[in-house]
Amino acid sequence: MQKMNWNIKRNLPKLIRFGMVGSVGAGINFAAYYFAFEYAHFGVNLSAVTAFCIAVINNYVLNHIWTFRAENGTRPVNVRQFSYYLLGNIQGLIINLVVLNLVVVAAGEQYHFFGQALGIMFGMLSNFIFAKKLVFKNSDGGAQIEAK
Repeated sequence: MQKMNWNIKRNLPKLIRFGMVGSVGAGINFAAYYFAFEYAHFGVNLSAVTAFCIAVINNYVLNHIWTFRAENGTRPVNVRQFSYYLLGNIQGLIINLVVLNLVVVAAGEQYHFFGQALGIMFGMLSNFIFAKKLVFKNSDGGAQIEAK
């Protein structure tokens, strides 16, 4: 129990930064979703996938240079790490699509923006865990332990 409390305390600042980056990404996601749905007439699923692709690039770069800067050290933004990040975030996209479609089926297409918001929220925690454990780890393969 004490180890769990230490892990929560140690990771809380990262989780907060991850959430802030996610909030920026959610704004980008909503703007791209709105444009794709309203102006490009992509429909809810293609609009969600398009918005995801745009937001995930933004989120990777911000998480690389800010949220997980200690783990990255001097490593630049790179395609290999982005590929892992993208793969990890696909499960968040799947969660998003499931929730979005459940809302649309249960409440109607007029609630698709609510479904998109709900889907993004449900995917955030799993995206954080994947990013912390597999994408933004130390070059020696272990999780970064911060000295206080």
